[in-house]
Amino acid sequence: MAKRVHLSNEKEADVERSSDDIRRDIAKEKENISQKVDQIGERIKEKFDWHEYVKESPYLAIGVAAGLGYIGSRIFISRPTPMERIMDSIAGEVRGSLGGLSTGPGLIKLTLLGIATKVAAGWIKSSTSTEVVNNAAGPRPPAGHGSTVGPRAGN
Repeated sequence: MAKRVHLSNEKEADVERSSDDIRRDIAKEKENISQKVDQIGERIKEKFDWHEYVKESPYLAIGVAAGLGYIGSRIFISRPTPMERIMDSIAGEVRGSLGGLSTGPGLIKLTLLGIATKVAAGWIKSSTSTEVVNNAAGPRPPAGHGSTVGPRAGN
């Protein structure tokens, strides 16, 4: 039995010594892992550092930037439909013909002038068409019930 006690004391000593050794080994490995993670982080940082790529090949970097800009413009900027292009063209022509009259008191004057022109054109049209019909046709035959002459399109 004495041997057993002695063996158990050795096992306990080995266990205690081993646990201390294990703790030291874990601490060393922890430091090694921390250093390796830092090294990997530095390498990743170097690989993704675009400044280095631009220094090494500036023309390629300019080409890539231009290509990405072109693709981005095609994705995010919508093209006008044919109807929108036509309407924009017409709006541009109208703005150009109006000049400086499109804002302020000039717009009011332009509107009143347009209304007056329309009224004057309507008055002239109605007065000339009545005079031409009355003077050119001479006396009108009676039209109505029992008449052989139909009503005129202008009346």
